[in-house]
Amino acid sequence: MKQDRGPERTVCALNADIVGYSRLLADDFDATSAAMVTVRGLVDRCIAARHGTLVNFVGDNFMAVFDTAVAGVQAAIEISSSLEQGDVEAPAAGRIRFRMGMDRGSVAVSDGHYEGDALNVAARIQALARPGGLSVSGAVYRELDEPALRFRPGGTHRLKNIPEPVEVYEFVDLPSDGSAGGAASGLALEIPTIAVLPIHTEGVEDNVAAAAAVIRADLIHRLSGIPELVVVDAGDDEPGAAMGRAARYMLESGVHQFGDRIRVYATVFDVTTMNVVKSHKISGTVDDMFDLSDRLSQDVGDAIEIELVVGAPAGLYAELDDPVAIEKVYLGWYHLRSDTREGWERALSLFDEVAASHPELPYGWVLSAFANWLGAANMWARDPAAALDTARSQARTGMNIGDPTGMAQAVDAAVLMSLGRVAEAVEAIDNLEITRPTCDVTFGLEGSLKRYLGDWEEAVDLLDTAMRLTGINKPWYPTVKACSLFVGSRLEQAASVAESVLEYQPNNAEALLVLAASQAEMGLDRRAHATADRFRAAFPRLDVATWLERSPYQDPELVARWRADLASLDLVTVD
Repeated sequence: MKQDRGPERTVCALNADIVGYSRLLADDFDATSAAMVTVRGLVDRCIAARHGTLVNFVGDNFMAVFDTAVAGVQAAIEISSSLEQGDVEAPAAGRIRFRMGMDRGSVAVSDGHYEGDALNVAARIQALARPGGLSVSGAVYRELDEPALRFRPGGTHRLKNIPEPVEVYEFVDLPSDGSAGGAASGLALEIPTIAVLPIHTEGVEDNVAAAAAVIRADLIHRLSGIPELVVVDAGDDEPGAAMGRAARYMLESGVHQFGDRIRVYATVFDVTTMNVVKSHKISGTVDDMFDLSDRLSQDVGDAIEIELVVGAPAGLYAELDDPVAIEKVYLGWYHLRSDTREGWERALSLFDEVAASHPELPYGWVLSAFANWLGAANMWARDPAAALDTARSQARTGMNIGDPTGMAQAVDAAVLMSLGRVAEAVEAIDNLEITRPTCDVTFGLEGSLKRYLGDWEEAVDLLDTAMRLTGINKPWYPTVKACSLFVGSRLEQAASVAESVLEYQPNNAEALLVLAASQAEMGLDRRAHATADRFRAAFPRLDVATWLERSPYQDPELVARWRADLASLDLVTVD
């Protein structure tokens, strides 16, 4: 006879499973079994300290329930942190780590037995978590009202035997979650760091080993010329020491010798996964050593520019066929990322120099046009109207030359939108012609315009395309993506993306306003007021109401909604 379901209650369910438990037992059964006794005691203490209930602990898996999401997350953090800090003596073969998942919902309780979808969903989410990490459902994320907690969106998932799709968020601050970095890194906002290791010369003649030092010197020289790349000289380290350094990537190089023939090689690894990013090798004779070194360093530098820094547009800029001009382009983007008037002025000057030195090519013209438009949009230009006129003139020069990327047309459309000539802007963007779809800015500008027009889903797709095309994203892209998600009332995602931007640019005004409004609409009052305080501290004299009126959003209801959200946080005065 089936047992009747007991009374229901709403809980936050935490499901946790030990990573590689069968392997740990196989490698060292006695040590693992002994460690598990301590682990169970740790779990009991952490759950009790947060007034939770341990539902079961079977083998390597436990389930617990809590009255609040904050209590469940805090218990998970304490368990993971304690394991990472060595509070449990790990077996020789490896340490004990949990994957953890959480959901919030109704469960039925009968004689200490719990049933309900929240338990099942938590178990499914747990399987999606990183080793040592915590993932939660959207229901848990929405309940959290704690500014210190940081999550990144993990996407919407169809979970086995769960009829509705579930939004998943990853907690990014666990010490052992195995992630490569914080939320910003998920949007490729951080500047990469590469450690150049000592060169391998084992098995080669002494004169070849001595000459091989030039290969490593040439590699460092080439990489140091890439503005948005931090190069660490790890020459005094052991080959494996870079694993413990701050560098995300490491470069190994070496020489093989076969009589008078030599092969020089270089391999770039992602330190967090030890996956090969790029590998190069060139063969020749001992007498060719210096030529081989030049070729290898150039090949490696070009590959890193494309893979880690510039992305697909590196191929476009290479057409300048002028190392000085290419460096000015990269330095210009580097200065624009500073998000300051000074950085913008320096970038505009560099782009103008490229246009002057290569007037027959469109790239300098369209880069200057974009910079002038951006200067007017951010009120960096002393005369915004004049900056827009210049931007349009430069964009049209780029179009007349034959810009294959569509960037000139996209800038022209953006200027028209800024001037309030909406119909012309829409026509320009609808007639956008791209023969080489490799310029991230083109897709970013188109996405920005679609956002203003209310086509938020298309805007998100375009911005995702822009971010896929470049090694290091311009913070403007995820900022516009956060705005687009807010336009579409995808509040949790908008807040998460905005938080990721702010990890990299703490004083990004638009990201702060999106985050504050999203938190206000989700009812996260403490978070919203904390964000509003951050905005006031960073921009004490910015008139938010005027900023909203100047932003060319075409839906007045959206502007009114945003204004009301910010008014509730005293960022806008209610008339």
